[in-house]
Amino acid sequence: MTVLSDLDAPSSQPVARQHRQATWVLIASLAVVAAAPFWQMRWGVIPDTSWLITLCERMLAGDRLYVDLIETNPPFSVWLYMPAVYVANRIGVAPEYVVHAYSYGLCVFGLWFAGFIAHRARFVENPALYRLVPAFLALLVVFPGNSFSERENQGIALLLPLLALMAWRAGGDRPSEPQWWLAALAGLSGSVMVLVKPYYAVMILAPALYVAWRRRSIRPLFAIEYWVIGIACVVYLAAVLRLYPEFMRDIYPVLADTYMRYKQYTLVLASYGRTYLVSICLFLLLCRGRALSPLVVVLAIASVAGFVPLVYQGKGWAYHAYPAVVLILAAIVCRLAERSLAPNAARSEMVQKTLLAAVVAGNWLPFQSTQKPEADFVAGIRAVTDHPGVGLIGSGIESGHPLARMAGGRWISAYCSDWLGGFAAAFAQQEREAGDIAEAARLDALERNFLDAKIRELNTARPELMIVQKADVSWVSHVMARNDFASFMSNYRLQAEDGTVRVYLRNGSGKVAASD
Repeated sequence: MTVLSDLDAPSSQPVARQHRQATWVLIASLAVVAAAPFWQMRWGVIPDTSWLITLCERMLAGDRLYVDLIETNPPFSVWLYMPAVYVANRIGVAPEYVVHAYSYGLCVFGLWFAGFIAHRARFVENPALYRLVPAFLALLVVFPGNSFSERENQGIALLLPLLALMAWRAGGDRPSEPQWWLAALAGLSGSVMVLVKPYYAVMILAPALYVAWRRRSIRPLFAIEYWVIGIACVVYLAAVLRLYPEFMRDIYPVLADTYMRYKQYTLVLASYGRTYLVSICLFLLLCRGRALSPLVVVLAIASVAGFVPLVYQGKGWAYHAYPAVVLILAAIVCRLAERSLAPNAARSEMVQKTLLAAVVAGNWLPFQSTQKPEADFVAGIRAVTDHPGVGLIGSGIESGHPLARMAGGRWISAYCSDWLGGFAAAFAQQEREAGDIAEAARLDALERNFLDAKIRELNTARPELMIVQKADVSWVSHVMARNDFASFMSNYRLQAEDGTVRVYLRNGSGKVAASD
């Protein structure tokens, strides 16, 4: 953890005091990293990560992405987790443990690299930032809650070095310019955010424009880090078209018809808009007085830009909000560090920290909910089955993941859930109500084809367990209205139930039946 000490400690302080401060920062950082895994036990391996682990395992076993396995995201989302899952399989450890360790590693690396760049840039506020390393680390590994190990969590950690580099370039009075290799590595690290989801490019473009404005020149827009990002994106696009032509040809049109049409703008603004606005107000309040450093401005601009993809996606999920939320909190922390260097700063420091704590708590509320099944519920399933095949009727990914893996099951479906059929049916009804009969018929055919393929899949795999999502009443009723699904489920009996799902066991299967 000594890597976290690359920010400058105050050289004007006595040596003994510097050592005490370095020791405190190291101990506090180690405490954050050590406590975070126990803290994350509340959420376990979240649904998206659990599904991506399953995808990686099945691909390593020979299944083909976008043919045998249908994923809503481009392949980089899978590639990002593949190294951890591959290592887990090689060493015989559960992938969940390795993926979490991998996520912690990326967060620590991103923060260290950002600190290394800040050290090289010699920011005036470095001594104060150094003392706050544990707070920045907590924003990456403690604050995310139900978004930890998400692609956005990892992407933000790897974006921090690029943002620090931008702040270096924005400060034209810096003693030197970044070396080409350092800029290239920062660009490569930051490119992960764009490769995860292309519209996060606005979080790079917006602060890049600020740097150009600050330097009164467009030359910074052609810096090597942006060339590296551009090259990475072009190579990635070529790889997708070459390796996975099915994504653009077959999957993307279906996504545009269903998943991407699903928007909940009111929910997004109600869930995140108010607390984010309060954060912006606190940031603006702190902007009074001492001039803002480029680092603070870059973080704030990237945060505001990150709010655009949150609204654009329109899903209302917490991990979509994480980039905007965590960067504005980081900007506030940096601003407090900057203000602490001013004379008589101690007078208002306690009030400012209290306000920051209140803002952090308010922003954290969407990240505190958990979709992890209760241990007793999972134990009850494991008691009657041994490595069962698992199927699902329900459109929510959280209904089957991580429950299937926690129960020791094998996911038998090509899909993570019935999202395709559920969205197609809902939008077909919407089109009928709007009077567009032809479009409704097209979506009905899409939903019917999905269910025809699903029943063939179920009849072939004959999973020992079937999970039924309780909240998705309309879709479940629609599916069970078909005679073939009703006939299939007649071979199952209710085995366990919690607040979100019912789990059915196939007649004649399970440990008791096997022992008979």
